[in-house]
Amino acid sequence: VISALNQVCLMIKGRDRPVIAKKLRDEFGVDFSLLLRLLPNVSVLFPELISPAMRVEIGEVMNARSVCFTLLRFVRVVSSPRHPIMLFLDDMQWADSTALDVIHTILSDTM
Repeated sequence: VISALNQVCLMIKGRDRPVIAKKLRDEFGVDFSLLLRLLPNVSVLFPELISPAMRVEIGEVMNARSVCFTLLRFVRVVSSPRHPIMLFLDDMQWADSTALDVIHTILSDTM
């Protein structure tokens, strides 16, 4: 799921790119480094905001709840009824309980 959403960052183009970048900046604010840690490709949306001080140490650990919440916030910003995100989830039999929780959280969101 994280890999798929990381690829979504590279697919955001055209007129929507600055709009989505602004929404992400507004939504995440000081928490932007959390998003960048999970989805490094988000930096292509606004490379001017990525400074060396903002880069996150790879060794830092995020708990599952934080991962779920961060990904859910990202999905809320980049998807809309006009531009939905469609994920094809293959080989779900190999997913661990944490991955299934992330998927369930995103799919159950009603916002």
